[in-house]
Amino acid sequence: RIVLYPVNLIFGILSSLVERFYDLYVSKAHHGSIPNKIWSFLSRTVLKSQLWSYFDNETDFGRQLSGFDPNHKFQPGDDGYEGGLKGLVSVLKDKLGLKRVYCWHALHGYWRGVDPELGKSLGVNVTNVHPKASSHLLSIEPQLEWDTVSLFGVGLITDPLDLAVFYANLHAPLVEAGIDGVKVDVQSGVSAVGGGVGGGPHLARIYTEAMEKSVSQHFTTKDGAANCINCMCHSTENLYRHKITSIARASDDFYPRRPESHTVHIVNVAYNSLFMGEICLPDWDMFHSKHESAELHAAARAIGGCPVYVSDAPGSHDAALLKRLVLPDGSVLRAKLPGRPTRDCLFNDVGRDANSVLKIWNQNTHGGVVGAFHVQGVAWNFDTHENEVLGTSYPDLIASVKPHDVESLRGTNGPFVGFRHRTGSIEILPNGHFPMNDQISHRGWEIFTIVPLQVTNDGISWAPIGLADMLNTGGAILQTGNIEQPIQNGEGTKSKRAYVESRGPGLFVSYAKPSPDRILIEDGNNLLNLSFLYDEGSGKLSFMLPNENSPTGSH
Repeated sequence: RIVLYPVNLIFGILSSLVERFYDLYVSKAHHGSIPNKIWSFLSRTVLKSQLWSYFDNETDFGRQLSGFDPNHKFQPGDDGYEGGLKGLVSVLKDKLGLKRVYCWHALHGYWRGVDPELGKSLGVNVTNVHPKASSHLLSIEPQLEWDTVSLFGVGLITDPLDLAVFYANLHAPLVEAGIDGVKVDVQSGVSAVGGGVGGGPHLARIYTEAMEKSVSQHFTTKDGAANCINCMCHSTENLYRHKITSIARASDDFYPRRPESHTVHIVNVAYNSLFMGEICLPDWDMFHSKHESAELHAAARAIGGCPVYVSDAPGSHDAALLKRLVLPDGSVLRAKLPGRPTRDCLFNDVGRDANSVLKIWNQNTHGGVVGAFHVQGVAWNFDTHENEVLGTSYPDLIASVKPHDVESLRGTNGPFVGFRHRTGSIEILPNGHFPMNDQISHRGWEIFTIVPLQVTNDGISWAPIGLADMLNTGGAILQTGNIEQPIQNGEGTKSKRAYVESRGPGLFVSYAKPSPDRILIEDGNNLLNLSFLYDEGSGKLSFMLPNENSPTGSH
């Protein structure tokens, strides 16, 4: 004890000095700088065993896939689930009503690939490769020079026939447990480690082909769609290989404990979708509904045309916010296209210039939608390799939203009707260039629903807008018709009729001039009268749609 005490003290002091050196000089150093070179040398020599201990004990990044069966967390015992993975999935579906359950895995098995011993048990050759990141990658992310893959190698399968065996063994137990799909991560990590084993593009091709073939065999819906989310796949070697799977993450992760990350997350997904949306369906990642930035994220997901999902801890939910995204049957009012920046902010630096509002447009079945976001104050710093907070207090900005910000409305001259989600106000827009101006606070947002206005020769105007309380209000409308010619009504006089088919339930809003005589809703073979509210000044017409009960799930 007398001997060990000073040794441990000295070791602790040295560890503290090393950590301080890394934090002060290495973490933000450029590739090729003196601190960078010193740390690169130390990580491969005197610090290698300590780094292995850290990665092995504190993270999952040093681990390799060592088996295909569910691990101890899904086995009967003190720290496992009594019913196993299959039992857990059954509870989730049968008792809690989940329709689908997905599992995560890396494209090459786990963060550091496959354990060679597992390969031997399958009769599959696993090569432990020590890759060297390219100078371009290191200029963006210098830490790749001493990550677990560079220091300790990655277990790769380089034969296409062996990959088929690997994926069959990986996916079959999941199917047996009732799993419906997979999220396949670390895809660009595979294409980055191809040196000496055929090159990155070659590895990406054989891995993606084998993965997609297995997904199509194990995780497809009745209509043939593949239940797979691709992730960490922005390398073109990966994106250009997807032939069967169609969903791909468009950004870095949602970081609930990094307040500086939330506005820049919205910026990244919108601008990345400009490119990725031509190849796949961009996935804008999950978020927490009970979070200081929850509304900002929810508004973006509502108009992003992307899947909508949250990673809330059980019992920690903002039900009121979720109800503005999800209908009672669990479906979302997803817009038709990937959300993209509008033309007038394509080349604006919406996080740095202190003047510009980010505007994201999308198309609904009827009309379009534009989201305006004040996301100034955070931008990526290429010198420090992290998001830089440029300021925490910014004045309100004016968002100017026009009908022709929605690309699919550019063929329509007008007039249009605009609806603001947060205020519920309606405005007539005589042409595609007529603006709706709105004052947006820092980290604030507004969603504008824009629909064409029908006007008859005798002065009747009509524009269905959608469900007012849903973030993507116009996404509720499934079909609408023109104002029809006069028909005989119940009182023996003639009146014109407008038709709309909408999801529900909820408060439906539209524009009408003059006020309608009545609102009728189909109930089987019957037509029922609905009570309605009408504001003569604005032309706003609103009424409550009841729960859906038709075979088509709409009204």
